[in-house]
Amino acid sequence: MFNRFHQIDRILLIRRKALGDCLVSLPGARELQRIYPHAKIDMIIDAPFAPLLSLLAPDICIIPWSNKNVSILDSLKWYQKLWSKNYDLVIDWLGNPRTALWAAATGARFRIGYDLPRRRWAYNLVSPRNKSAATQLQSFAGEAFLDPLRTLGLNPESWGRQIQSFQCPALPSSEMNTKYRTWRDNWLPESGVKIALMMSATWPAKAWPVKQVFQLMNQLISLNYNPLFIPGPGDEKMENILKTRFKSEFGSLDLNDFFAPPTTLIELADLLSHCQVFAGTDCGGRHLAAVMGLPTVTVFGPTDSEGWNLNSPRFVSVQKDLDCLGCDYKICPLPGHPCMEKVSAHEVVTGLQRVLQLKERQSDGRNN
Repeated sequence: MFNRFHQIDRILLIRRKALGDCLVSLPGARELQRIYPHAKIDMIIDAPFAPLLSLLAPDICIIPWSNKNVSILDSLKWYQKLWSKNYDLVIDWLGNPRTALWAAATGARFRIGYDLPRRRWAYNLVSPRNKSAATQLQSFAGEAFLDPLRTLGLNPESWGRQIQSFQCPALPSSEMNTKYRTWRDNWLPESGVKIALMMSATWPAKAWPVKQVFQLMNQLISLNYNPLFIPGPGDEKMENILKTRFKSEFGSLDLNDFFAPPTTLIELADLLSHCQVFAGTDCGGRHLAAVMGLPTVTVFGPTDSEGWNLNSPRFVSVQKDLDCLGCDYKICPLPGHPCMEKVSAHEVVTGLQRVLQLKERQSDGRNN
């Protein structure tokens, strides 16, 4: 049986796959640091996200994983490495067959994972899964990532409270390319509230129509805000349409003040650190903004807003009351894609004004 007073010197955390999941699990990792300040903590994540996570969590050893062209010999070396680390505690936050095998291969005294068929054998401590149905989560995912800590009998600080107190480490300029730094230094002196806009959609069903995105930028500019469209992978078509319409509507304005260049994840984190609020779709950039403590306004459709958006005035979800909401479909089967098409720019502007007013009140309270 585990109790918090066991000698825990080495901890392994496994959280592969999506960027958003990796980011949302970070407060759990930091809470383990707080509870076991002398323990060495390793965290396995997918290789593309490793540089960013290493900067956001500098005291955690990030182990990058790449499953490209992994030979049998490479696999044997990997399992030998896991065994040789002599971990005391392993938490498998993903729980697929491969990560369950990793957890078992460590031989750790305490191995915790989810109560899933054909995987629970790998763990000697089991945490309930955060699922109420095939596609819906029982509770906010960030809070659920703390459940394995509770299963261990620990009392972690809530996800929301951790986010509020998070101080983003300094991001070294050496990790950013010259083109980005030059653009950023010219953009920073721009006056007004800087609003980061990211409309990336790894699934077609999560995409918000470009016409609404342009209306959003138009309305924000008319209200004297400073919206900044930040393109992600695959956003080139949307960006080109927006720039064409922008030139037609605002010919006298400089595109560079409203459109960021392509960024690496580290550059994106740096850019978000200079914004006051985020608005966009349910994408990795949105999770990064939230983990960095930025208020967010998110357009939700096929993904579960209750499961992926903390119930807090600082994190606003904009969605339509439809029976199909949170369907988790990658491609919408309904004519007109109603869950996203029916969300207006005005609704997003209203959400932004709410979180900005809250931010202003909180700032006034600290200054008084």
